[in-house]
Amino acid sequence: MDILDYGRMSNLPEPEWLVGGLIQTRSTALMFGKSNSFKSFLAIDIGLSVDIGQDWAGNEVKPGGVLFVATEGANGVGRLRIPAWYQHHAVAEEDRRAFLYPQEICLDTTDDVTALIAAMNLRGNFALVVIDIFGGSMKGSEIEDKTARAWVHGIQRILRETGASVLVVAHTGWQDDTRARMHTHFWGSFDTRLRMEGDKDALTATLTVERHKDADSTGSWGFRMVQSNGSLIAELDASVSTGGGKKRTLSAGNKSALNALDDALQEHGVRKFGQDWPPCNVVQIDQWRRHCYLHSPEDKPNTKLVAFNRARKALHDGGHIQFYDDHVWRCFG
Repeated sequence: MDILDYGRMSNLPEPEWLVGGLIQTRSTALMFGKSNSFKSFLAIDIGLSVDIGQDWAGNEVKPGGVLFVATEGANGVGRLRIPAWYQHHAVAEEDRRAFLYPQEICLDTTDDVTALIAAMNLRGNFALVVIDIFGGSMKGSEIEDKTARAWVHGIQRILRETGASVLVVAHTGWQDDTRARMHTHFWGSFDTRLRMEGDKDALTATLTVERHKDADSTGSWGFRMVQSNGSLIAELDASVSTGGGKKRTLSAGNKSALNALDDALQEHGVRKFGQDWPPCNVVQIDQWRRHCYLHSPEDKPNTKLVAFNRARKALHDGGHIQFYDDHVWRCFG
């Protein structure tokens, strides 16, 4: 590809949506939440809506082939959950075109990525790959930098060589349910992050756009899980509150500071070793502060500094970040 001059770069096309307001074409999206928050059922709902070209939650969908990579419970996904969704929505047999990759896969291993891409290209054009669950899609540890970089490289190969988007389902951390349980390099690599919250007793769930890198980061939907054909089907329900309740305690300023920390970690993060350092990348506090200033709506330097110090204290007091020796990192399990 040629180097672009200003005229060509400024005329690059606007991102296209695969699922309006939710997932862009040729992009990576992360859906994360606690266990029993109905993440897998929502991922199936999104994926199969793309498969049949059906609007999702009132948003326009660009139809295309869909592949489910089920690293856990592939039998139940292929035999029960996907057929139940098709039956519930009265989709004719000949229009049921989703595919399942029914074996273990390590996306941090070149040979496994090559085999997946070859299988996809053999079957035709795919618009979306759903990977469920994140922790089962790698050979190494989900908190190791080496694994993270190899895995991200593998995902980017899938995007580049197949043209598909990738939706990854992941659990939140044990100690921090504001983010997925993964190395910071994973976390910062996704174009979109979607937060899932569920009430297993009430059979309700909410899905909220936490961040789009290249679009307005808004959107929240409530769902009721309906028992149908031996499975659960997500149905849009306006009566389900999408306010997030007591779990969503971060202010807009504190969320912005966390996003700035993610950016700083991705750009400047380093690994430190010793009993006082965490098993993840850390970044100098001043580098985080500079990224916060880029996100800040304030004009005056003193006002920016006050806002940064306020967010820094609140995030530390809330257990979202930790410090040592003029460095900072995000807390996760």
